[in-house]
Order: sequence, then structure tokens, then C-alpha cells
Amino acid sequence: MHYGSINKEIIFLPLFSLSLTCPASETITQPSLTLATEYQSGIPLSHYWISEKYDGIRALWTGTKLVTRCGNLIHAPKWFTAALPKHIMIEGELWAGRNGFNHVQNTVLDSLPDDKAWHDITWMVFDMPLEPGDYVSRYAALKLWVNTLKSPFLDIVSYQKIPQEAELMEHLNLIEKKGGEGIILRRINDRYQGGRSDGLIKLKSYRDAEATVIGYKPGKGRLQGKTGALIVQTDTGIIFSLGSGLSDNERNEPPQIRSRVTYRYNGFTAKGKPRFARFLRVRHEGL
Repeated sequence: MHYGSINKEIIFLPLFSLSLTCPASETITQPSLTLATEYQSGIPLSHYWISEKYDGIRALWTGTKLVTRCGNLIHAPKWFTAALPKHIMIEGELWAGRNGFNHVQNTVLDSLPDDKAWHDITWMVFDMPLEPGDYVSRYAALKLWVNTLKSPFLDIVSYQKIPQEAELMEHLNLIEKKGGEGIILRRINDRYQGGRSDGLIKLKSYRDAEATVIGYKPGKGRLQGKTGALIVQTDTGIIFSLGSGLSDNERNEPPQIRSRVTYRYNGFTAKGKPRFARFLRVRHEGL
């Protein structure tokens, strides 16, 4: 994108009606999935199991189809899902290793599956939404299925218990040093419940969120003729500039107006804007 002789400081297109729900073209009916809350110091860690937070695309096996958390059909190769049990619902994360999110996202978006790309993806399963009982019993049932299926593209999330917060923070630091995204804490005595729940908690050294692109700010100096920053709007209506983290390619061809982007930040300013916001990636619709 080149600005040429544009004199305005900001190219800005306000959106008065943002669509913040999951768009769908081939939507599959499914139960409401559990959504994680942010970690708060002082929770009873003895009630939780701890795992790495896999940075991938959440996927649900309905018993016949693989779909995103929004209910959109994932066009996985037949060999990827052939071993999955009929009429059993399984939840997990499509994962291509640490720092592999873009590979997963681009692969899952294809309506014609790329066999080579799918061979780099593992489905890290972690729950069975329709299975009765607490998480310990659901995990035992899930582990039995995984051991029975013996698929090379299927694995089960492993857990450990970390009863002390200081040790938990050390574990987080180790995972992030290795390129991991963070930690998930799962309360083991809960039955499955949809929606936002402190039965599922995420812990990272930074926070992240999504916003909608509503305009661009032209670059200056070295960035003359390129995008200096995106103008974005949060789901709560806060508007701010997002320039840090954009690559040269992204400055030349920035995310389109109305596209959703993920950014990381550390707290908020006095005006409620994200502090030290940094662009991470475009979040494609329906995932």
C-alpha cells in the first residue's frame, strides 16, 4: 500500500456497527465451549492441573466433522480424521509446534486441504464436552480413546500439579524461554460448562486481545510511503494506534479495513488504552 501524495495525517474509517460474533458459512451446531479467564494471584493451585498453553486453532470433533470454536467446518484431509470415533465429541487444539500459529491458521483456512501442510499439524486433545463427571474422569476417558486410536496426528495434553505460585511463575518463565505461549490451569473437580469460567485459566507474562482495523496512519522518515500504524478499535469501543510489531511486508500490505488483529499489551493507560501494545498477527474470521 502506497500513500503517494496523501496529506492527511490519519486515514480513518470509523465503524459504527462492528460485528464481533463468529461469522460462519458452513456452521455446525455444537455446545458452548469453555472459555478461559485471566490468572489472578492467590487462587488455590491445589485444585488445578497445569499444562502448556498451545498456540494453535481450537477444534472440536463433533462425532462426524472437525469444526472451529465458531462452528465453521474445517476441511481436514480424510486421513487426518479417519481414526476419530463416530458419535463421540472431542475437543483440542490444532498445533504445529511453538511459533507455528500462522502455519496452522493458513492450513485450516484452506477449503481444499494441503496434505503436506497437514502433516505438520498435531491435534492436542484435552476434553470431551459431553462426557459426564469431573475433569479427572473425562480426562481418563479421553486418554483411553487416544491410546486406542493410536493416530500419529493425535496426542493428549499432559498435566502436572504445581502447588506453589513461585514455582508456577518459574515454570511459566521456562516455557516462554522455549518459545511457548504460556500456561493453562484447569480445575479438576468441575463438570464441563460452556462460556467464560475460572475453571479454565490462562497465564502469560503479557496479555493479548483482539481489535478491528478501522484505518491507517501514514509512516514518516524510514516508513515514508508505508503504513506507520494501524488504527484499531477494541470490542469495548477504545480506539488507538497499533504500529509496534508490524513487519515491513505488513507495512507495505497492511491488514484490510474491518479485519481482526491480535495484539499484546501490558496493562492500561489512565485513559483506558492498552499500554505498550504490539501487533501480533491477523486473526482470520471463523477460527
